[in-house]
Amino acid sequence: MTKRRWRLVIFAAIILIGAFTMQYREKNEDEAISQILDHANEIDAIELIQGKKTLFQATNDEARDFIEDYPLSHVRDLSKKERTIFEEQPAYHIVYKIKDKPLYEVDLLKVAISSELDEELQEMVFTIGDGQYLIYWAKEKKALEQSTKTQRLLERYGQ
Repeated sequence: MTKRRWRLVIFAAIILIGAFTMQYREKNEDEAISQILDHANEIDAIELIQGKKTLFQATNDEARDFIEDYPLSHVRDLSKKERTIFEEQPAYHIVYKIKDKPLYEVDLLKVAISSELDEELQEMVFTIGDGQYLIYWAKEKKALEQSTKTQRLLERYGQ
C-alpha cells in the first residue's frame, strides 16, 4: 500500500477506537446511574469525612435523616474549566453504603470563585455559613442538584 493509504487506515483506526471508547464510557455511566437508582432505597448507612477524619457515621434510622430521597435527580456534566471555579481539594466527602459496602460517593466542593458561576450552577450550589458548596460525583465528573438533606448534614456535623 502507498503511504497515503496507510495514513487513511491509521486515521480510520484512531476514529474507530475513539468512538468505541466514548460508547464504553457512556455505557458505564448509564450502568452506574441505574445501579444507584435501583438500590437507593436500600441505603442503610452514611459517612461524612473531612480529609482523613470521619466527622459523622450513622446507620439505619439515624442515617435516614440524611440519605437522599431522590439521588441523582439532576445530574450535570462539569467541564474542566467549570471545575476550576471550585477549590481543588474537596471540603467533605460523603459515602452512601448498603450493608457496609459503598453504593456511591460524592464530594462537597467549596466555591472558590463565585463570580464565575453560571445560572444553572448557581442553582445547584448551597450555602453553609460563609461558604458555598456543590455536590460533585467525582467518579463520573458530574455536579448533582443541591439537597436539603445534604445541607442539613453539613450544617449539623461539618466543621
